Amino acid sequence: MEEIRLGKTNLMVKRVGFGGIPIQRVTQEDVNKIIDVLIENGVNLIDTARGYTVSEEYLGNALVGKRDKFVLCTKSMARTYEGMKNDIEISLKNLKTDYIDIYQLHNVKTKEEYELVMGVDGAYKALLEAKASGKIGYIGITSHSMDFLDSIIEMEV
Repeated sequence: MEEIRLGKTNLMVKRVGFGGIPIQRVTQEDVNKIIDVLIENGVNLIDTARGYTVSEEYLGNALVGKRDKFVLCTKSMARTYEGMKNDIEISLKNLKTDYIDIYQLHNVKTKEEYELVMGVDGAYKALLEAKASGKIGYIGITSHSMDFLDSIIEMEV
C-alpha cells in the first residue's frame, strides 16, 4: 500500500486508515484481532475520539507492545483549557501511551465555538502546552462542514 506524508506533518501514513468509532460496538477480543489485521495489511493510522465511549480504552489495550506501528490520532469535544487538559490526560491513560501523534479539536461547528477554543482560556492553550511537553505531536481540528473549515483557513491566512 502506498505511503504518503500526512498533510503538512512529517508523519508518513498509508492511504487507508482506521476510524475508531465502530470499536464501541465490539468486544476487546475483537479489537485485539482488528489491530493484528491492520498490522498484517500495512494500515498504520488510527483515528479515535474521547467521545467514542470505550474506543480509546479498547484500542489502548490492543496497542500494548504495538504502539510504535501506528500513527495515533484522537480528539476531544472540550472547548475550555481545563476541559481539554483533563481530556488529554484521560486519552493518554486510556490509550496506554506517553504521546499521541495528533490531538484534534473535535467537530468545531461555528465561528463562536472556534473563537472559544482559540481564546485565552480555550482548549487550544492546553493543546499547545501538551505539544510543548511532548505529550502530543501535532494539533488538528475537525468539523462536519467543509464550508466552516474553509472559513477558518481564510481567517488564519
